[in-house]
Amino acid sequence: MSVDCLAHLAQALQRYAPGVHRLASPASFAKASALPAGLSAFYQQWNGADLFHESLRIRAVEEVEADLGRWMVAELGRDTIHVDREGAVWRLEDDTGDLIHDGTRFDRWLDGWVDGESILYDTDGEFLDFILDEDGELTPQAALDREQRAHKRDKKAAGPWWRLARALARQGELAAARAELEGVVAEHPQFGWAWFDLSRISEQLGEADGALEEAVAAAQADPEYEHTAYFWAHAARLAATAGDEPRRADLAARALARDPDLARTQREGAAAQAAEGSVNEARELLAIALALAPRDLEALALQKQLELKI
Repeated sequence: MSVDCLAHLAQALQRYAPGVHRLASPASFAKASALPAGLSAFYQQWNGADLFHESLRIRAVEEVEADLGRWMVAELGRDTIHVDREGAVWRLEDDTGDLIHDGTRFDRWLDGWVDGESILYDTDGEFLDFILDEDGELTPQAALDREQRAHKRDKKAAGPWWRLARALARQGELAAARAELEGVVAEHPQFGWAWFDLSRISEQLGEADGALEEAVAAAQADPEYEHTAYFWAHAARLAATAGDEPRRADLAARALARDPDLARTQREGAAAQAAEGSVNEARELLAIALALAPRDLEALALQKQLELKI
């Protein structure tokens, strides 16, 4: 598989003008062979690379850093790319601090990433027409095309699969998004955000019971995850909406046991959103706050204010 991935990758990179990509000469076999298979195969071809005008920088084998059972091998924007002892690829997101399973092997992951990015650029490395919107963001269709390509090259990797589902949901293709998320959680049951997004889609489709159970699954997926309290709170909100007071109370207690300040922070977030005129976002945060603390006088007062904005 590694030979096929790297051959496909090399062919893809040859399409671009000089300077779009920079590939180093092969690393020494001794240094490359000490690394997991997919990563080792890459280094036996190239000892580091800068791809798409340094959007992705893959370190030379001499610069690879060992860290908590993984090797830090690349920088993707402000995120970092790691490979574990089994060869799986992990993406540490700078903005969230989340460590996402992004590839089953480094060669597959890299082939998929390049394949996805290739829909954005012409052969001179310039953005293609109609890829970006007026705000400089990828259009929904471009984002969907990119994630479909990345997922196709590494079908069991959680990150590309999850991002594909999210891109489908943004396009309004909820049934297709749910089908993909069901695949993600079957393969990666500890991936809480995939369960959470599945719950949100079920709620949008009017399937309240399924949404609640999926929210509980999100909270149970990784009990030590820092956002577990929020997942329990989301489940409490769904129970409150369904009028199930005993279950709401139980789920709220679980959330507050993990984060005693969560009701307050959600209420304050709602107030901030309301002050900025983001009424729908404020109502969503306030619904969580009230599911956690139904008698919170400040939250109830804010609820009355928001009711006047209907």
